[in-house]
Amino acid sequence: MIRLWAVGACIVLSACSFNNIKQTPEAKRLKFEQTFASQCVEKEVRNSVNKDIDRLRFAKPCSCIAKRIADSLGKREMDKFLLEHKIPHSLAMRFDRAAYFCVQDVARPKPKLLFGKKQ
Repeated sequence: MIRLWAVGACIVLSACSFNNIKQTPEAKRLKFEQTFASQCVEKEVRNSVNKDIDRLRFAKPCSCIAKRIADSLGKREMDKFLLEHKIPHSLAMRFDRAAYFCVQDVARPKPKLLFGKKQ
């Protein structure tokens, strides 16, 4: 009898905490993008002198990074970030790749020699 009560109480108590797990993948992805982008902006502005202007400046690259990461991020890693507030190693690696892509402002330089021919 005690065992059944404990299971029943666990189901009742855990119904609220499992709302994040039972979200649709699209809603979870959007929540990840928003959370990750806001944490990215706050991290970049932490030691800034003019925080308001820097928040606006970093909002676009951080949201680009969050979108690129969310497109290829697995469910387990997303849950670990959203629910456990941990950053898995694969997320850090994806951040580096996405940051390299999103922060580039200049086009790639053209080579002076094209297959041995001078331009």
